This record gives sequence, structure tokens and C-alpha cells, in this order.
Amino acid sequence: MTVAIACIGAAHMDHKASADQAVRLGTSNPVTMTRTLGGVARNVAECLARLGGRVSLVSIVGRDGDGDRVITETGRCGVDMGLCDRSEHHHTACYTALLDHRGELVVALADMAIYDEMTPDRIAALLPALADHPVWFLDTNFPAPTLRFLLENRPAGVSLLAVDAVSVPKAAKLAGLLDRIDLLFGNRDEIGFLAQRDVRSPLDVCEAANSLLRRGVAAVVVSQGADGSFLASDGTYDFFPAMPARVRDVTGAGDALIAGMLYGQATDRPMAEAMMLGLADAALAVESAETVNPSLNADLLLQRAGILSLA
Repeated sequence: MTVAIACIGAAHMDHKASADQAVRLGTSNPVTMTRTLGGVARNVAECLARLGGRVSLVSIVGRDGDGDRVITETGRCGVDMGLCDRSEHHHTACYTALLDHRGELVVALADMAIYDEMTPDRIAALLPALADHPVWFLDTNFPAPTLRFLLENRPAGVSLLAVDAVSVPKAAKLAGLLDRIDLLFGNRDEIGFLAQRDVRSPLDVCEAANSLLRRGVAAVVVSQGADGSFLASDGTYDFFPAMPARVRDVTGAGDALIAGMLYGQATDRPMAEAMMLGLADAALAVESAETVNPSLNADLLLQRAGILSLA
């Protein structure tokens, strides 16, 4: 994969508490704690680098041990960290998740104040470097004015701009900008919020995605966890089931789905094939205790997706 990709957004530490048994609210629960690298943009960047991509990460971390670890270990995976800044005022962000005994998310807590430092002025200085990346991926962890600046100042050479809604509150930052997005990722709640519809049934999913297409988004992916994903685009309009997997930890599955799809797009595969690669990457992710499966590579992904290599 020779296309240069810029991943813009969160890079931090994930603190995961895995419950030994069914979670009981309002009392102490025995858990096993792990700390891994995280952040949507960072996770997508690592996945793409492991798949052979030329990837740059635009983010910010603190001048602390966690920040050192994010930069060093992400760079070791093959991601260019030259566009990742260091804060003088905040510690590195962190995401804390409680997982039940089946590996499913119970509740998550996010300490993300550092990302407010990524103002439009700070990003403007990076535009010349970002113009050399034909593919951009943005998560919505940066401030709303910064996301607007990026979407409104997209260089002519950026052929694909993908965005992950991340959460309902953060999806609100995309108001008035949907027609500038080529590929939008979100779960049912996030897509429903953007489409201003209550999404419960499969028909609701279709109608919400179609509403976003009418408002200018070129393609929409609605992730539905164990139920798979829905893809709405000019060439494909269909539900895709999740691939069989032995679930160990669901953290990072959505980010892996994004990376697999971007890999498919960057290697000029049809949207339906790109979706299969995304679902394959998600299956590999949930089978690993790490947020990004350390065994991930292009051959493994293609094999899991049942797709022959173009090489």
C-alpha cells in the first residue's frame, strides 16, 4: 500500500478493567487491570502501519511517561510520529473501560482535556505536510472549530476524507459539515443523532444512512457490534454480518473496522470488499487482549476476509 494516510485525532492510554464474573453495580467487583495504547486515530494509524501503509499521526500527548510510551511504541509499529505534538499544560489523555466477563463494554470514562489544545491555529501550521497525504482520517476528539477548519481547508490532493463520529456528543461537532465527508463511520446512536432519527430496527438504519447520503455524505458505515455493519454508498447498500470470532476484548473493534475499510479503499478495492476487510480486521481485534492485534498484517487480513491478494 503506497498511498500516504494521515490519521488525525486521539492518541492516549487505554486502562481496561476486565471483570472476573458478572458485573454488579454499586459494589466492588474483582477485575484484572491492563494498560495499552489507545485513541481512535492512533489505533487506526497502528492498524494501517501493520498493514503496510505509510501513515502519519497528528495528535498531542503530555510531557510524561504515558506520552513517551505513546510516541515510542506507536513509532515502533511504523507510524510517522513527526506531527505529534507535546503539551506543556496537560497530561496525556486516558480512556478507562470496564469490561464484563464476556469482554463486552459495561461503562467507559474519558479524560481528554488535552485535545482542546489542538486549535485551528495549531493545525494550520501542519497543512503543508498534511497536503502530501491523499487520504485523511479524522476522529471527533479535537475541538469543533478545528474539525471545521480541517474539513473546510481540505487540500485538492486529498482524494478520500473519512471521519469517525466517536460518540453522540462528539458527533454534534459535525453539524453543517456532512457534505464535506467522503466516508462517515458511526454506530446506530451516532448515525441516528446525525440523521435526526430514532434508530432501532434495520429499516431505521437504512433510512438514517440514506438521509445522510441525501445531505451530502458520499458513503456511510453503521457499525452494529456483533450484528455486523451496514454500508450505504453509491455502489453498495447492504447489511454485512460480523465475522465469527472468539471474543476476548471488544476494545478497538470499531477502530479496526475503520482501518480495514481504509486499507481496502487505499488499495483500490470495491466498497463491498473494503467492508469485508473492515469486518475481518474487527474480528482479529476482538480476539486479542491488545487494542490492536499485534499479529495483524496484510496477508492475515486478506486471508481472514476470504479475499485473494492483488499482489
